[in-house]
Amino acid sequence: MRSKVYLAAILVAAMLAVAGCLGSTSTVGTATTEKTVPVERTETITKTVTVTETEYIVNQGAETELRKNLTACLENLRLLNATLNRTSESLEELSAKYRDCLLEKSKREENVPPVKLLVDDAYYRSLIEDIRGARESVYVTMFLMKYDPNDSYDHANDLIRALVEARKRGVSVHVILENSIEDNRKAYDYLRSNGVDVVFDSPAVTLHTKMVVIDGGVVYIGSHNWSEAALDWNHEVSVRIESQEIAETLLEYFEEIKRGY
Repeated sequence: MRSKVYLAAILVAAMLAVAGCLGSTSTVGTATTEKTVPVERTETITKTVTVTETEYIVNQGAETELRKNLTACLENLRLLNATLNRTSESLEELSAKYRDCLLEKSKREENVPPVKLLVDDAYYRSLIEDIRGARESVYVTMFLMKYDPNDSYDHANDLIRALVEARKRGVSVHVILENSIEDNRKAYDYLRSNGVDVVFDSPAVTLHTKMVVIDGGVVYIGSHNWSEAALDWNHEVSVRIESQEIAETLLEYFEEIKRGY
């Protein structure tokens, strides 16, 4: 009889466990089973069975939300990688353009001839040094070249005499002067008498250039005449340019003037 009671208790506990798993909460309970069993003596036997059950709930909603978040995270990562790749490509393109720009700038700077600005008497100091150092040729076109042999301190005289000294060293020296300036006559006679190739320009035009080309690569051009006033007193400005290309162009211009064009 007792085994039947135990069996009944176990069945009840099993039923409660099954019912608990189908629920939504965990429960801890006490089940009391009373059974009156007839014995030789009339008595009541009470059996208390305590059943503890734990429910493990699989939260499918949380799992779904987690998967959605993971998917969104992976998509954001993909977009971020794509953006980084595009940014990297853009930076590489900009870097290439910057390198090309620097290279182009460098080429332009290489093609720009050295230019020196000569203000007032700086022109005289630079020019006489170059004439005295000339080895091949000196070409001059001058609006005013005033030679005053009686003036012991005259920078114009120094430049004119430097042309003669260059000619005596074997340098090819050529000069064109404006024909309408009477003060040019003394310089013309002095240079001619010392073997310098000197001419006046055509009476049909005015030669107003102040240009010197030395050794086919150094050019002086600007406002300075070869006179004491221009070289010592006036405010004048000229430039010294180192450029074979410019020198060649000006030498062609020199020949055009000499031919009377």
